Amino acid sequence: MPESTVLVVDDDRSILTALRMTLEGDYAVCTAETGAEALRLLRDREPEIVLLDIGLPDISGIDLIEQIKSIDSEVVIIMVTAVEETRMVVKTLKLGAYDYLVKPVDAQELRLTLQNALETRSLKDKIRRIQKPKIEQYRLELIGRSPQVRAMIEIAKKLGPNVEAPVLITGETGTGKGVLARAIHFSFSELPGPFVPVNCTAITHDLFESELFGYERGAFTGAKSEGRIGRFEEAAGGTLFLDEIGSMALSAQAKLLGVLDDRVFHRVGGNKSRRVSARIIAATNTDLEKAVATGQFRSDLFFRLNVVKIHVPPLRERVDDIIPLAEHFISFFNLKYGKQFGGIDPDAEKILQDYSWPGNVRELRNILERIILLENGTTILPRYLSMVKSASETPFFLDLNPAEPSLEYEEMVKRLIQETLGKTGGNVLEASRLLNMPAHKLRYRIKKYDLGSG
Repeated sequence: MPESTVLVVDDDRSILTALRMTLEGDYAVCTAETGAEALRLLRDREPEIVLLDIGLPDISGIDLIEQIKSIDSEVVIIMVTAVEETRMVVKTLKLGAYDYLVKPVDAQELRLTLQNALETRSLKDKIRRIQKPKIEQYRLELIGRSPQVRAMIEIAKKLGPNVEAPVLITGETGTGKGVLARAIHFSFSELPGPFVPVNCTAITHDLFESELFGYERGAFTGAKSEGRIGRFEEAAGGTLFLDEIGSMALSAQAKLLGVLDDRVFHRVGGNKSRRVSARIIAATNTDLEKAVATGQFRSDLFFRLNVVKIHVPPLRERVDDIIPLAEHFISFFNLKYGKQFGGIDPDAEKILQDYSWPGNVRELRNILERIILLENGTTILPRYLSMVKSASETPFFLDLNPAEPSLEYEEMVKRLIQETLGKTGGNVLEASRLLNMPAHKLRYRIKKYDLGSG
């Protein structure tokens, strides 16, 4: 039985047949004619190699490279092109392609290229196992052309692999603080250890020490017999991301300050000193200076965290980034839902740029996902953006308790819920997210409108 799987992606069936006949016997071969089908097979079959045509009906092969790498960063991509254009070839290699072949593909050259690609992958796997534990590798990039985004990237690039200086990321909810933190770790620092996120709002005071520092066996009632390592140890050589640090209790802040000052901690119930070898990145959507002034946040911890500060501005302050972000989300959700949206109507662009975006990038993403999920056009039209008000108006939400509900209103809500459930295959939690409606209220509506079991 063949050991390695090759996914061949090309919209020409004759080429797919020829490549399958050439490779079968030495490899397990699966084929796809579109980018969407290729991504599905990538998840289902987990191929080691992808032979990728540049010209596909639903997306450019060049644009598909990033999508493939986000699913499996280790897969080897070999581009197949009809015309050997230097600029295009260089671009694919920079995006992560291993090599390229020119049509018509020579069978002997193809076999040699695949053999070399598998040997290179095997060597990288061996080096990775020696250097560090196997962790998920991926690259998160910030999207935008505004001066603010360029400034953030410049600061992030300067951090490098030195993990001693903490980083504080500030910004409103939904601006992309978590994306920036991951970009610092995976894209700009290339630290060998893992990225370990911690949601500070989810850690109670009683569990703070054991969650972050771990504990020794028998440290307290209910402790595991073998003990447990904490998040600081999990993040060794990598990044510990403390999200929403402004919500941390004052007592927990004092313990964290001691660790940041000494770069040393102890497990709960233990005496052995353990060194912090991770970069600490903290993020908050609250004004920590005001929190310090009101006694809700320690001033010494604030100054210790504020060594490198990066502010992520709200989307309304970087209008130049709205359309590039929108185009990115359209491409992503086209593939996710099998749609064919190719662009944005000029009037719709103006609506997007004039809106105040109180929910920032997250709100933009959710709105475009909802449109692409529910609509079947090829262009984002103004009428699809009825939920987007002008900057002077309140943001869109589905009013579940109108003062005077009408039959038209009830029919509109019923149709919207019905269509969303149809698109999500009856997944209530996914539908509630898309509709910005609490799941328990959505279940009530499902029962009220007799739309299923819920």
